[in-house]
Amino acid sequence: MHFFIDENISHHIASALNHLAKLCSESHTIVHAKTFNGGHGVPDQVWLERLQQSEETWVILSKDRFNKGDPEMLAFEYCGITTINLGKDWKKKNVWQTALRLIEWWPVISKRSDSDNRPHALRPDLGKIPQAKGT
Repeated sequence: MHFFIDENISHHIASALNHLAKLCSESHTIVHAKTFNGGHGVPDQVWLERLQQSEETWVILSKDRFNKGDPEMLAFEYCGITTINLGKDWKKKNVWQTALRLIEWWPVISKRSDSDNRPHALRPDLGKIPQAKGT
């Protein structure tokens, strides 16, 4: 399983999650948008199409906020790739707070991504402490 971390989340967090996944013997690879795209500012539709054409299984992790009916939101909804969209409360958090909460949520995110091969959306609730059964 490959996790694509959008530009709106620090590439340092992506590196830390990738390192922790290896320490925990997970078979996941976590790649930041900057690394995947070879730099900043690549439009979402461009990298989204590359993920869709890949033979690998991808999960997108993003803090994007969309307005109802936004073409970009519809592209994410119908792309056929599991998307984890961190809610508006996550947008207000600094890098340390985001990193801490993602580490708390990671066992749930990892398990859900491994167990369900169908594309789905997950919106972790910043106010809740996740409970991962069997991890």
